[in-house]
Amino acid sequence: MTQFFVSFSTGCILLGALYIICPEGNISKPIKHIFSLIFLMVIISAANIPFKKIDFSLPVTATAENENYVSMQSFAAKYVYSKALESQNINFSEISIFTDKTADGSIIITKVVITSSDTKEKILKAISGIGENREVEIVNE
Repeated sequence: MTQFFVSFSTGCILLGALYIICPEGNISKPIKHIFSLIFLMVIISAANIPFKKIDFSLPVTATAENENYVSMQSFAAKYVYSKALESQNINFSEISIFTDKTADGSIIITKVVITSSDTKEKILKAISGIGENREVEIVNE
C-alpha cells in the first residue's frame, strides 16, 4: 500500500509540474488530454492492476503454414535457378517447381521444369551443382 501512495504522489507531482509549464493557446487542450491519460496510467500502474494481454496473431492452420513454407521454398528455388540461368545468358520463359511431402512430414523439391529455347546441354551445364538429386526437365519453346 505504501508503494501505491509513493507512486501516486510522484505521478501527481510530476503531472502538476507539467501542467504548470504547459503552454497556453491552441495546443494546451490536447496536451492536457495527454497528461490526463498519463495520469490514469500512473494510477493503474501504481495499483498494480494487470493489463490483459491481447493476442494480435492471426489463427494459422497447419495447412496454411505448410502452404507458406512450400511457396517460400518454391520461390527460393525459382530464384536460384533463374540467377544461374541468367548468369550464363540463357533465355527462359518459365521455371516450374514441383514438391512432395516425405513420410516424416518434410517437404522436398522433386522436379524442376525449365521452359527455354536454348539447348538442353547448355541449360544442364548452367544449373549443374544446384539440386543434383532433383529431376530436371527441359521443355523447348
